[in-house]
Amino acid sequence: MKKLLKFGLPAIFVFAFYACTDNDTEPTDNIEIPEGYVLVWSDEFDEGQIDPLKWTYETGDGTDYGLPAGWGNNELQIYTQNEENARVEMDGEVSALAITALKSGENDYTSAKLTTNGLFSMRFGRIDVRAKLPRGQGMWPAIWMLGDNRDIVDWPGCGEIDIMEMLGHEPGKIYATVHYVDGENRKGESQNFAETSSPDFSEEYHVFSLDWTPETLIFRVDGEKYHEVAIEDDMKEFLRSAYLILNVAVGGYWPGYPDETTTFPQRMYVDYVRVFEKEGFIAPPAPDLVLADETLGQDLEPNIADNAIQEGFEELGNLEVIAFGGGGEPFIETSENAVDGELSLVFDFPGDNWGGAYILMEQPRNLSSYTHLVFALNMPENLADAEIKLESPSSDGAVFLQDYESTELENGFVAYAIPLSDFEGLDLVQLNIPFSMWNPLDSNGEFIPATVLIDNIHFTNL
Repeated sequence: MKKLLKFGLPAIFVFAFYACTDNDTEPTDNIEIPEGYVLVWSDEFDEGQIDPLKWTYETGDGTDYGLPAGWGNNELQIYTQNEENARVEMDGEVSALAITALKSGENDYTSAKLTTNGLFSMRFGRIDVRAKLPRGQGMWPAIWMLGDNRDIVDWPGCGEIDIMEMLGHEPGKIYATVHYVDGENRKGESQNFAETSSPDFSEEYHVFSLDWTPETLIFRVDGEKYHEVAIEDDMKEFLRSAYLILNVAVGGYWPGYPDETTTFPQRMYVDYVRVFEKEGFIAPPAPDLVLADETLGQDLEPNIADNAIQEGFEELGNLEVIAFGGGGEPFIETSENAVDGELSLVFDFPGDNWGGAYILMEQPRNLSSYTHLVFALNMPENLADAEIKLESPSSDGAVFLQDYESTELENGFVAYAIPLSDFEGLDLVQLNIPFSMWNPLDSNGEFIPATVLIDNIHFTNL
């Protein structure tokens, strides 16, 4: 076992099992069962194919699941069920699940995302996953869990447990993270990492483990603890059941994007996934779900988005504002400083992480008759760049403020007029997000706190 550099945070753990059937487990002759545990579910990937009774797929770019295109993280890959992206194959002498990321064009990538959603969930217990990871700039393999109530409560109120994530440009470093909604309805997070010397996590198999009890979540690699999270009163997400996820993403705000050094195909090999419960353990009842406690963000006043739209411009219909991010999502409010009407819309970005907010139309609308998007911003001087993105249910297009000149207005505002043709790949016939703003950056490309006033959004022909 390699010597790991550990930077753990104080916290503690135990375990418990939620649901399985008599047919869920593999024969145990070749499975090492930890002392004091029983095996409740496993996949050894020894049957030559992916078991449809154990795994299902999430496909596409995320929009079919209510997320912005790019799975909410601005990822590049399209997930498929194709055998070229997910199959059982031999890796030397190991029969393993191979999740393969492929490049099919300049910015076209495919990969796979397998889950046990609807087939198997657990609530407390121990999970061991033996895997070998891909590497390269922009690669983002993950072994993780989501609460199986995610169809009722939005992320992160469903709870997310990242047993292992790796950024492909740092193949000797892995992360363990939990995401939840804290007592102030803000995004809660706890993260730590472990490092290993050569050979790295892409060169050898390692066992990534989670010990989960009603009191704690403990993360280990090859048996060595490197992160521990105490389950506090405002972390009820981790007292409810969750399902397993295996995937390899390409690109995103956190890992960055492939470059000339990135080679394809890239694979995550998974030798086995094993779930154990403690002998004799009786799980306490799961807490009732109170949506108001587990919903991220503010209770916004109806029609607050209208304050950003040009008065008299009725093409967009009913609107709402939604903030999203990894801790950098903005606080939404209004300001009496405006250039059109009495109020402007405010995105108050906290900085330190990625995030943004978008205006969502009640129904997609055809805006293809227009040539330009026009809007006004009042923003701090150190804001050097931000992403402006428009979306339809099947496509998106983005531009960056640094590439455009603005016109000075009154009250500290500047105006932008951006050709809609610059939003490459965007379907204007079915537009449903007519404006969004993400990731304010300074001149060094670092996330910054920024209070941005937004006003006079409209579409026009110049």
